[in-house]
Amino acid sequence: MERRVKYAAELDALQESGHALLSIEGLWCPSCAAATQQVIQRTPGVSEVGVSFATSTALVRWDPARLQLRELARRVRRLGYRLGPPMSAEETLSRIDRHVEGLGIRLALAAFFGMWTMLLSLLLYIDSGGIATSSGGWWIALSAGIASLPVVAFTGGPILLAGWRTLRIGVPGMDTLVGIGATAALMLSIWQLYQGQAHVYFDTAVMLVSLLTLGRFIETRTLRHAAQAINALQDTLPETADWRQENGEWHRVNADRVPPGALIRIAAGQRVPLDGRLTEGSTQLDRAVLTGESLPVAAAAGDTVEAGCVNLVSPIVLCVEAGVGQRRIDRIGARIAEAAGAKGDTQRLADSVARWVVPVALTLALLTGLVCLLIGLPVQEAVLRAVSVLVVACPCAVGIAVPVAYVAAASQAARQGILFRHPAALETLARVDRILFDKTGTLTEGRLGLLRIERRADCSLDNATLIALAARAEQGVDHPIAWALHAAAGESLAAVSEAPAQRHQRGVSREVPQWGRILVGSRAFLRQQGVACNDENTPETTSSDIQLRVELAMAGRWLATLVLEDRLREDAPAAIQRLHHHGIECAIVTGDAQAPAQKVAARLGIPEQRVYADCTPEAKALIVKHTRGIVAFAGDGINDGPALAQAAIGISVAEASSTATAAASVAIANGGISRITEARDIARRAYHVMRQNLVFALIYNAFGLSLAAFGAIPPVVAAIAMAMSSLTVVANASRLTSSLGAEDFAPSN
Repeated sequence: MERRVKYAAELDALQESGHALLSIEGLWCPSCAAATQQVIQRTPGVSEVGVSFATSTALVRWDPARLQLRELARRVRRLGYRLGPPMSAEETLSRIDRHVEGLGIRLALAAFFGMWTMLLSLLLYIDSGGIATSSGGWWIALSAGIASLPVVAFTGGPILLAGWRTLRIGVPGMDTLVGIGATAALMLSIWQLYQGQAHVYFDTAVMLVSLLTLGRFIETRTLRHAAQAINALQDTLPETADWRQENGEWHRVNADRVPPGALIRIAAGQRVPLDGRLTEGSTQLDRAVLTGESLPVAAAAGDTVEAGCVNLVSPIVLCVEAGVGQRRIDRIGARIAEAAGAKGDTQRLADSVARWVVPVALTLALLTGLVCLLIGLPVQEAVLRAVSVLVVACPCAVGIAVPVAYVAAASQAARQGILFRHPAALETLARVDRILFDKTGTLTEGRLGLLRIERRADCSLDNATLIALAARAEQGVDHPIAWALHAAAGESLAAVSEAPAQRHQRGVSREVPQWGRILVGSRAFLRQQGVACNDENTPETTSSDIQLRVELAMAGRWLATLVLEDRLREDAPAAIQRLHHHGIECAIVTGDAQAPAQKVAARLGIPEQRVYADCTPEAKALIVKHTRGIVAFAGDGINDGPALAQAAIGISVAEASSTATAAASVAIANGGISRITEARDIARRAYHVMRQNLVFALIYNAFGLSLAAFGAIPPVVAAIAMAMSSLTVVANASRLTSSLGAEDFAPSN
């Protein structure tokens, strides 16, 4: 009773909001999700709904004056599911793990008992020495039936229940078709045993249930990435914070215990745990996690600092404005979940076929039985012909047409570092006509690199020495500029035991024996230290430029300017050109400033009107949502998470954050964005084979249904023909293994 009252109170709390991301407990399959969406959509007062089987959520918008959430929950409960407030990422992962465990147990049982059913049925099919027509044949058939009952009842129970629910509301899917076929085969077999016959089809029922359960097991294991996307987002943040107590002492506590208004301290190099306003100190922030900006951003007293940013230069103190659960990064996580719920699951080709195969098969079976009775055939013969129609309609070939092609293509792609998470990813990527790219880390390398050195005319030091001096000054400093200089110096940078570098607002200094005091920083920093730079007319670099100019001075004398840049990935121009050649419209959607975004677009041949800069994570998702066509989004950062989830197909590139990788449907494990063009080529070939498989299966069904309806083939022949059609589909899919050879993954020209 207490749980029921709490449940009602939680729904009442959401009532006036008019929209919510709700959890749905008990979903078994994509067909269940489609049926639930239909029920919610048909409810008066609901304006928009998207149900995702992957996350077991429903994004619902409603008119509070016309609809009570309790009524909506009651309608969903009639389907056998429970509508409630959203679950946490941990609860979602736990639910999926329990579902996978349950499916594993059902599969193990199906394998054990199904093996005996198949072996006993094989004895009857071979009929060596006339065993099928002897008294022993009847006992063998009975034993096969007894072995099949646990498979049909326990393993197939959820399939039969889901099939009935979806059929009842008019959205039949694979569960309905498998349920009808398995039930028909089971009932006919029992009737044959009752008549003293050994021509039974228990193996057909077992095969149908086992194949679909295996598909569900594989599918469900891939669904964890939807919940992992949000979990990965939380894992990027510190779990603790240094909180100033009333007596002025600092205590380290769990971040979720710190209330708004408290003061927290963030050391240099530490990631910010909570949103707040800077009250003491000044620094530079790496905000790439939230905005994708490639260059550090200055922050002074009064500026807003958000959780997830990295404090690069000096210790600061924040006044907390948003605690755990209310931070901007928490809202990004919620947006990822909402986007997944809003777009729903991509409907598989086979499910679409099942929508009309079910009513056709049922209608034809009923008509076959009635016609046979009208022309005077015995009742048993009429039932046999009607059941033959249902057995022929059993969707083994239809059911495996998509998965076998997916497994063949995905396994080959995985060996090359391209991961397709589910068949829908293949189907969607094959039909994409627009790809939106994040800039920093996707089209570019995502980190600063040394572009060139502009030396003082009378400088006697070579470039390698200049780089080594700058890197030595920055040694021990955790900052993007320091990382770039260390990478440029490479193995020539040896460990030193001298005094640590002194960090300043816009540069660093270090006393080095034999060389004197080395300064590395901005031109303004050098002037502040009393060092004049040559070429004073060169404009000061700002964060809106694609390049960063770092000055180097030694012993009070300016030596050189080190020009750093977030460089384009080497394969980016060729990859974009190839996509354009194939009619794919490309655009850039970035949180970086307009100037660097436009410069990257110009180098890649992307029109300036297709560049969207200064975008927040939420704005990226909105741009994806309102872009026409079948849209893919390619990104690498946490700030790309909502857009990756919102897109018809999300693609994470190599070295992407765990959040981006988890939110994407296609993950590129290694290589540049040329892998995206290769992934699309793989998807197109696989999609072509999927459609061929479905055509083969449908031709078989149409031909077999006609013969069965006219009594030309008995049920046993129908079962054998069904197996042959499945073998045809498997053989056709195996072509992908050979066609997707190494030449398909060669770099694009």
